[in-house]
Amino acid sequence: MGYGLFYPKKRTHVHSYRNKTSFDVRHLHSMGGTTGPTIGSGRSHVHRLSGTTTFNDGHSHKYNSLTGPAIPVGPGLHVHRYSGKTTVNGRTPHTHRYSGVTAPAPDDV
Repeated sequence: MGYGLFYPKKRTHVHSYRNKTSFDVRHLHSMGGTTGPTIGSGRSHVHRLSGTTTFNDGHSHKYNSLTGPAIPVGPGLHVHRYSGKTTVNGRTPHTHRYSGVTAPAPDDV
């Protein structure tokens, strides 16, 4: 009766994030959304951020990066730092840098 064994599935979670890009070529963009689910990384985990910035100065940019590992911020809660660079776009081709900290989320059990 080996079929009766039950291994609890590890829960996963996501984080919300919101930030502004760097100010380049006389403008900036906003970006935000929800990270992807947890990705195991050593003794911690990371999340993927990807999406499209707001439309400003006649264009938008794509972004795609991984957060850093979990940073405890209170009992059972953690955040992640993130940073990256957008794709090249615009009448004057350019990129923007971005960085921030996710909203807190509960630790996985």
